[in-house]
Amino acid sequence: MAGPNTRVDAPDHGVPPAVRTEIIVAYEARLGATGNPIYADPHALRQALRQAEAVIDEVARHRQDGMDGAGSKLVTVSLAVGADRAQHGVHPSHSLRAATDLFEVALPPLLEHYTGPAVVPRSTPDQVAIALQGAIMTRVTVGSLSYVGFLLDRVYTSHLEERRRIARDLHDRVAHAVGVGIQHLDLHRIYQERGADGDRDRAAGQLRRVDQSLRDAVEITRGLSEELRLSVGPQGLGNAVRGYLDANVPPAVAVAFTVQGDSEGMPTVIVEEIYVVVQEAVRNAVLHSGADRLEVTLRIGEAAIVATVTDHGRGFERSPEDFHGGGMLSMRERVELIGGTLSISENPAGGTTVEVRAPLPDNLT
Repeated sequence: MAGPNTRVDAPDHGVPPAVRTEIIVAYEARLGATGNPIYADPHALRQALRQAEAVIDEVARHRQDGMDGAGSKLVTVSLAVGADRAQHGVHPSHSLRAATDLFEVALPPLLEHYTGPAVVPRSTPDQVAIALQGAIMTRVTVGSLSYVGFLLDRVYTSHLEERRRIARDLHDRVAHAVGVGIQHLDLHRIYQERGADGDRDRAAGQLRRVDQSLRDAVEITRGLSEELRLSVGPQGLGNAVRGYLDANVPPAVAVAFTVQGDSEGMPTVIVEEIYVVVQEAVRNAVLHSGADRLEVTLRIGEAAIVATVTDHGRGFERSPEDFHGGGMLSMRERVELIGGTLSISENPAGGTTVEVRAPLPDNLT
């Protein structure tokens, strides 16, 4: 019996409706039984079933390369499907698994039909299998190109947001400190030129403030430079985060840092991205939360890396811009690029928790 998403209304091109229905129903059932994310998304499921119908049609025409005749349409449709799946977070591994499922459920009934004595001309099992595999893999290959393009766009967006964040820091912090120093220097000159009683002491005071402002600017610039230069490297994720906290969290903010597990042997790209995201979460907490306490935890396991940054500040009384700006977009993009998730929640006792969860490669499928 056909499932609720089964659509069997295309011309059969030599494939009996019963065979077509058998394949489509079995394919939908297999996607559900294996827990494929495509099955959980109604739009993606409808697309997958329509693609399965197109594959059946193509096998019926014995087009092994999938590009003859309707090739340009095939490419256009497959690119669109790949882009849709990327937008909905469907990893190419899930598409490949769905392709394998389609091959396994479609091959037996197609073999029975095309190698049977009633079919003229008859096909050999090898011919049917090659035609089926070619029709499926052409679509998977073309669809994966969309996913690559999607990732490149996300990488560009993340890097652009990071550059904007650095530009904001240079303007709001470094330029501000230098501007304050210039103001104090102007006041120093005024007091020096007036030469009235007490003005020399005021002039000296302004010079001390110039000195402090310039030192602040140098320290901020040095910190930004370190952020751009540093990576996790051989020291490991735990030591890298600890070093960042020691160097960048003001003494007035108490920090509790806990790390479980070791990042040695973990994929470099995942470890480095987690480090950057934790940096950003800590920076946001220090700049925007008004908290005097900060808790940072790292749990590095065999299946995933989980990092949390908890502040005890203003919580959701903060403006939305503090969460969606200030590098938050870059954080979310970076986490999603490595297949992870980022969540922001309010703490019952006040403050905010940012949690980053990144599965390790063996756990992506």
